Amino acid sequence: MSFESKLLQMKGMLKNKPTKKQQPKRAERPLHEEKWRDIGLELVENKFGFVFQKKITYPFTTRHGSVMLSELDPVLEAWEKTEFDHPFKLNAQDPLVFFDTETTGLSGTGAYIFLIGILVKKSDHFEMMQYIMPDPSHEAAFLYETGLWKADDPIIFSYNGKSFDWPQLTSRWTMHRQDLPKLPVPRQIDLFHGTKRIWKNELARMKLSTIEEEKLGFVRQGDVPGYLIPAIYLDAVKSGFPDGLAKVLYHNELDILSLVSLYVLSSNLLMEDMESETSGAYTNIGKWYADLKQYDQSAAYLEHVTTDRGASSALARYLLAIQKKRAGQHEVAVQLFKEAAPHLRGSIEVEAWIHAAKLYEHQLRDLDQAAIMAGFAKEASEHTNVRQSLVEDINKRRARLEEKKRKKNLQVQED
Repeated sequence: MSFESKLLQMKGMLKNKPTKKQQPKRAERPLHEEKWRDIGLELVENKFGFVFQKKITYPFTTRHGSVMLSELDPVLEAWEKTEFDHPFKLNAQDPLVFFDTETTGLSGTGAYIFLIGILVKKSDHFEMMQYIMPDPSHEAAFLYETGLWKADDPIIFSYNGKSFDWPQLTSRWTMHRQDLPKLPVPRQIDLFHGTKRIWKNELARMKLSTIEEEKLGFVRQGDVPGYLIPAIYLDAVKSGFPDGLAKVLYHNELDILSLVSLYVLSSNLLMEDMESETSGAYTNIGKWYADLKQYDQSAAYLEHVTTDRGASSALARYLLAIQKKRAGQHEVAVQLFKEAAPHLRGSIEVEAWIHAAKLYEHQLRDLDQAAIMAGFAKEASEHTNVRQSLVEDINKRRARLEEKKRKKNLQVQED
């Protein structure tokens, strides 16, 4: 065997031998450390490299918009006392983590998380930690330093984080899975989804800044637009001058504080506050509880809305009628359907008349009224875009009712 062949054979044998786990290569200490310190960032070192961090403490008396941070505890205590269930229902002892990230892009392998902000409640204050990645070579150190891997059954609060921030974090964590401890799978409360459930059709936009201005009583001053944030970070890493990052840190801080205020406000609306919001918002809450099969709680909100007359309470009347029908309160249900339908628009108006027709035909045994309701359904269907199968069902119903009426009249004549 030639010398070259022996070398190739040895290389092959070496490849088959088990190798010890390689220690991650340490990234170099970041340059311009003093400039980053000037904007309140401290450089810390761990076994993977370096991370910039900033700690901020808030007394319980800190107010963010219309909400004081100390209001979180009474809300949690109130949730513990409720007899109904809801995704926002927590215990006072649950480990809460208010969480937000800033990234260099929306998706793809080149999109990094470069800032992670975490707010937790301590015994006598709230504490926020913000971690910034000096550059991508320190990503493992950056992720490790957040301590998210240490959390014991955490409950993560975010705004659209369940769809974006946490999956992005999981993706970046996976890139370093051979080095980093396993990231837990937490319970998540995404306040973006809760906001949509409460204020759907009540707010033009669901951006957090819009919620702050219209619901939390807070207007941002000196904030940086979100679309500029990636460019500001990349310029800071490239130039070594991080002055613009101070505004990014402030942006992240406001986002996280707003999570606390929004959870407090939303929880109050979901439990006891039936005075400060619009009929549309309370109708949405009633529908949310109905979707959760918490019908008593749903009815409380819908009945509150139906004390008003007119179009503003039409949807609440329709939803309440569905529940009354399910509970066997047929006369109440049909009255609610009849009151709601003229103020509804689109297919839901057609559905309301059909519900009334069914109740009159099958439960109340009034074929004349059932035919009238079916006629209203037919008329409404001609002025809106409904599926053809629904139109065919209405026509069949009307024909059946006319036949039933004819037979009934014949029976009366024979008697």
